[in-house]
Amino acid sequence: MGNEKTPRPPTLDDLKAVIKSLNAKNVDYLLIGGFAVNAQGLNRTTNDIDFLIKQNKEDGKRIVDALLVLPDKASKDIDLSWFDKGASDDSTIRVYDEIIVDLLFNACGQSYESLKKHEKIIYLDDVPVKTLDIEGLMLTKISYREQDKLDLQALKFKLEEDIKNKRTNK
Repeated sequence: MGNEKTPRPPTLDDLKAVIKSLNAKNVDYLLIGGFAVNAQGLNRTTNDIDFLIKQNKEDGKRIVDALLVLPDKASKDIDLSWFDKGASDDSTIRVYDEIIVDLLFNACGQSYESLKKHEKIIYLDDVPVKTLDIEGLMLTKISYREQDKLDLQALKFKLEEDIKNKRTNK
C-alpha cells in the first residue's frame, strides 16, 4: 500500500523514529520479529518492523496517525475497518512505505492481550520500547517458517545461558 518503489530494509534510526511516534500517540504495541530478537542480544537481519497490536478502531486511528512519521505517508491509505474486532484476527496489515511495517493482531496464536504479561521495556538510546521478554518472544516463534524456527532455537539457547548465568552469579 502506498508507493510503487521497493522498500529498503529498516535501520535502527527508522525503528526509533517509529517507536517515538507510537509512544507520542500513546499506542499500545509490542515490538516482535527481528528487531525484538536483536533486543535480546542476538544478531538477526530483518526486512521489516513487526508490531503486535490491539484490535480496535481507537488504537487503529492512533497507529495510522503515528505511522505518518514515515516519509511516504503510506499509512493514510489504511482502512480503519481493518482494525474492527470482526475482522480476521489472523490478518496482518502491511504498510509499504520507504520501509515495511507489519501490524499483527496475532502472532502464532498469541494476541497483544495474551502476551502483555511478558512485556519488557528496553531503551534504544533514550527511546523506551515495549517489547517482550525471551519467554514471550518464544511464544511468537512457534511456527512452520524457517526463520521462526531459527529464531526459536537461538532464543532457547539465550534463555538457557541467562538461567545458567543467574545460577553462577548467586
